[in-house]
Amino acid sequence: MLSILIPVYAETVVRLVSELVRQGRMLDIPFELIVLDDGSPEVIKKENQSIADIPEVTYGNLPKNLGRSAIRNRLGTLAKYPYLLFLDCDSYPAHKDFLKKYIENSAPDTVLVGGTAYADVAPKGKALHWLVGSKREVVPAVRRALHPHHGFSSFNFVVPKAVFNKIKFDNTITQYGHEDTLYGWSLKKAGIDVKHLDNQLIHSGLDEAGIFLEKRRTAIRNLLILQKKYPTMDTKLLRTYDRISAIGLRSVVVGLYEFFEHSILKNLKSNRPSLLFFFWWSLVALDRGRKQAV
Repeated sequence: MLSILIPVYAETVVRLVSELVRQGRMLDIPFELIVLDDGSPEVIKKENQSIADIPEVTYGNLPKNLGRSAIRNRLGTLAKYPYLLFLDCDSYPAHKDFLKKYIENSAPDTVLVGGTAYADVAPKGKALHWLVGSKREVVPAVRRALHPHHGFSSFNFVVPKAVFNKIKFDNTITQYGHEDTLYGWSLKKAGIDVKHLDNQLIHSGLDEAGIFLEKRRTAIRNLLILQKKYPTMDTKLLRTYDRISAIGLRSVVVGLYEFFEHSILKNLKSNRPSLLFFFWWSLVALDRGRKQAV
């Protein structure tokens, strides 16, 4: 009944897979786990090799990195059951009945989104990623349901295979960022219902500030590419940028940032980063991305 699909890159997933298998066996339903490694270092592949011995698990190594969208499409094609549960590899179920909640709520033509959780305290050196995730991604289902398609996240979701066969991820997105924004937009355009649950995965794979900002910069470049391809797609960042541009404040926002850039970056890389400074940084990164694209 359930295919659990996990793309892996540079993460050990033995603990995650073991917990999912334990929960699946308790439900007494047909299920499988398909885990594909997307070009991890050899040391990670060796650590994960033991999961291949678990009867319900299919574990494979891809010869080259496909990217975040293409590997999900590959996993969906390999799945044999009618419901597909996609999970990111740097995660762990927040609840012992994680799979049970999904089974109880599964329905044809409805996509389920479980949500994201973070540790109570920021890991050392990763305060910015933890802050942004905790404040922006940890949202109760009742709030996400107000704008269900905008609240879609590929971190933790179930999609009927019949729906996935019609709506796949865009294989042209090979870099980090906004493949889930586009997927949510595609579901809305196709009239597919999205139901939100409080069925969180704990996000454990956090980055240090410098790496996190570089990934965000890549994500913003992806967003600009997608906006050209799909003009009606939008995000809060795009809407805010358009508003400040419309009222003539773009040059003020960018100019003030450039004056204080050193101090802002210093704050973002500190142990007490500012969420406001991060959003300001994001607006300027969007502005610079637009200029580079011209």
